[in-house]
Amino acid sequence: MKKQVLLFLITIPQLLIAGGPIASNAIVPKYIEGNSPTNNSRVPFYFWGEIGGLMPNAIYHYYCAMDTSNSLITSNGAGLPYLINPISSVIRRINNPSMTMNTGYDSLVTDNMGNLKGWFGVEPTGNARFTPGTILYPKIMLNNGAGGTSVATRIDFNSNPVTVLSFGTTAMSPTQGSALFDSLDAAPKNFICIYDNTTAAGRPISIAIVENDGLMIKQFPTTAIFYKLKVDSLNHHWGTIIPNNLPNGIRALEERSFLTGAPVDTVTDADGIWCYGTNTVNMTNGNQNALYLNTTFVLSSNLTYQDSTYTGILNSYSITSNSPNATYSWNYGDSNIGTGANTTHAYNSAGTYILQIIISTGGCSDTISQTIVVESSAGIFTPSQLVFQLIPNPTNGEIFITTKHQGNKNVCLNNLLGQVVFSQVISGTKININLSGQAPGIYILTLTDIETGKTGVQKIILE
Repeated sequence: MKKQVLLFLITIPQLLIAGGPIASNAIVPKYIEGNSPTNNSRVPFYFWGEIGGLMPNAIYHYYCAMDTSNSLITSNGAGLPYLINPISSVIRRINNPSMTMNTGYDSLVTDNMGNLKGWFGVEPTGNARFTPGTILYPKIMLNNGAGGTSVATRIDFNSNPVTVLSFGTTAMSPTQGSALFDSLDAAPKNFICIYDNTTAAGRPISIAIVENDGLMIKQFPTTAIFYKLKVDSLNHHWGTIIPNNLPNGIRALEERSFLTGAPVDTVTDADGIWCYGTNTVNMTNGNQNALYLNTTFVLSSNLTYQDSTYTGILNSYSITSNSPNATYSWNYGDSNIGTGANTTHAYNSAGTYILQIIISTGGCSDTISQTIVVESSAGIFTPSQLVFQLIPNPTNGEIFITTKHQGNKNVCLNNLLGQVVFSQVISGTKININLSGQAPGIYILTLTDIETGKTGVQKIILE
């Protein structure tokens, strides 16, 4: 009989544990912003959680937090809960989580199998748990599902460790991160899961909400400066913290549904350097100098050139693009190359050449190729020298060019290294240019009449 009683006492607790509430599934990012004992650069942390083993078709009151693995069994963790209601679509930030007042919790309804699922958010505070380098875990507090006014169950997502990062500019630091934001074409209140691989596999680096989410956290002095200025309440914007030690960079953004958590769309980049030119590999920009990802950016360019010319004629070429980060590389097709948005070139031999210009942002590139027909100028005309005057010379910046030639003229200014510092097509007999902003020194000015081919060269001294 004693053996039977002992067996009975052991079996009942095992059945209760096996059939109790459990964390059945989750999408939890690897990193969270944090600092202690004060935290004035807060960034919201979001995760998707699923809980099984609850009463079917019951209304559970809840709030959420972050906690360490060695916390007391009665611990409710730390952080300010962001309560996300899928029915009303309202998101609330609460300072005093509690099951006794409806302002301190929200409600979720289980399905007929006793499962509960949804998005949850936590704002890191200055609590000691948010010390950089600490490993935390998401935690959800539930009442009894029957109107109870106390915490009856604490669900720990212990298989999803989250590392605390503070904002900083130290390269490769395991405890520092940098700010990243975007204006992705995604639905407000959907969530962006951010990965360091192109297949959006495994756990995301971070999860951010798409604005406008209805919250106005820019009003709080503890919100990260970049989040106040470049994310909060700006339609389609999102922002987050990314670890400085991220050798793959950000390679995939996966949009997930506010209601179901299901994937909606994914955009990828092969090397972590996005088309706009933003390099997300091992960032070191900290908080105030947030990087703009600009995932919707498409590089476009426009070339201005002459498709036919004569040998010995100096022709002007210019390229423009919609990228402030672009670089330009020219190949004239005759073994000569050039760089910059504006350049000049003369062909020495008659023939047909392929002019090629490569526009690159580091993340993507655009190549334009055009055919140039060059005819021999021998027996047709010999360009004579173009005479012009420079006043004043030396100059402090502003200079006037006077010539008798009325037509379009290319004005090209080179420094002594041969670099083009100014190039523009200007018409008229009196031309005014301003060299303010250029370094003092000696420059070579070349003036070419585009119609006649006459060219003149003079030295400018910039004081």
